[in-house]
Amino acid sequence: KNGSEQGEYTFIHRVRKILIEPSDAVDSDVIRVKARLLSFALLLIVIILPAVQIVLGILFENVTIFVLATSIFFIVYVVSRTKFVAIAGIIITLTLAIMPYLFLLVEFNQTPMKLGLNLIIWPVIAALFGSQWLTSRFELLLISGETMGLLIFCNLHTAIGLTRALEPIIDQAALSLAVLIFTWSLNYYVALLEEHKQFLEQRQRELEVYTSVLTHDLGNDMQIVKGHIELISETMDISPKMESYLSTALAVSERMASVIKLFSVVGRGNEYDFLETLKTMADQSKHVRGGANVSLMFESDYRSADIRPGILLPLVLENLLRNTVDYAGEGAIVTIRIGLVQKMLLITYRDSGPGIDEKIRPRIFQKGVTSKGEGKGLGLYLSKRIVESYGGKIELLDTKTGTGAAFLISVPIL
Repeated sequence: KNGSEQGEYTFIHRVRKILIEPSDAVDSDVIRVKARLLSFALLLIVIILPAVQIVLGILFENVTIFVLATSIFFIVYVVSRTKFVAIAGIIITLTLAIMPYLFLLVEFNQTPMKLGLNLIIWPVIAALFGSQWLTSRFELLLISGETMGLLIFCNLHTAIGLTRALEPIIDQAALSLAVLIFTWSLNYYVALLEEHKQFLEQRQRELEVYTSVLTHDLGNDMQIVKGHIELISETMDISPKMESYLSTALAVSERMASVIKLFSVVGRGNEYDFLETLKTMADQSKHVRGGANVSLMFESDYRSADIRPGILLPLVLENLLRNTVDYAGEGAIVTIRIGLVQKMLLITYRDSGPGIDEKIRPRIFQKGVTSKGEGKGLGLYLSKRIVESYGGKIELLDTKTGTGAAFLISVPIL
């Protein structure tokens, strides 16, 4: 099925490229979109116009004008596939604008329905095309000129007269002005969106530079710290207590190096091994702040390569683990269960700490909420922001007082 869908997509892409894809010389994305729409519309006109006339039985009443119009549309279609697509857009706009005059000249006596269609449809379609290829000033000149020209032409036309033509001419003027106003509004908001897009792209580039600089500088500094700790541990005769302090310092520096590495992966957009990151975090936790015993349990059989949650997701577990060590003290027990339900990654985190005070449970994920006097209350708040940025959610599960804290994290699998 995937192969057939891919083949169908490839075929459609080739057909689109052959029939409506603009010239490579057109480098503006906006103009290329307009060029595709123009080529598509002209191709439809070239194919449908004769068919419609045959079905309506009026082709041979005005065969000359239809052959001429179809030929002009085909020539403009060919031009629209070149770098002169803007000229093609202007030509088709002017051609559509003069179509009602040609019909009124060729078919001298027209029924009220035909007269209304010729005086309304062609000018409005011309206004639609003009909105894409003319500036607002020239489009306004086109609409006003078309209206005045039709008024004068119909007044001089002995078989029509101004009285019969006045109402459809006013209708087409109103519709064309509506197209003009809509186009002005649309272009205004498109310009705002484009400006906002450029601003976001600039900020994105700045953030990438900042991330690169920070990860490079901090990474180098952490390597120096780790190197000195290892050097002291290997070359100096130190007591077991000092050795314990150095092991903790080394574990903290390695954990910080892992965090810095995560940010460097974010900046490059590379993939990472989620499960391997969790295993490293579990090993390092034994030596950080008194240590914690972390057990990773997998409820489903799956390959680590199939799991690609958000790159910053390990930071959420780091925050939870840090809270556990702070509150539960030395030797805290942590169990992390990982499972898959359809396309959701479920992570259940449980610890053996004292749990979370009932008074702050409803506000636990709010900024500034903490039970530590020296804390800033940002860890769980940032964890919630990270999980939600990936379309997931983090919940505090109900547990009995004194039996520890439990969290459920659910994140879509990419």
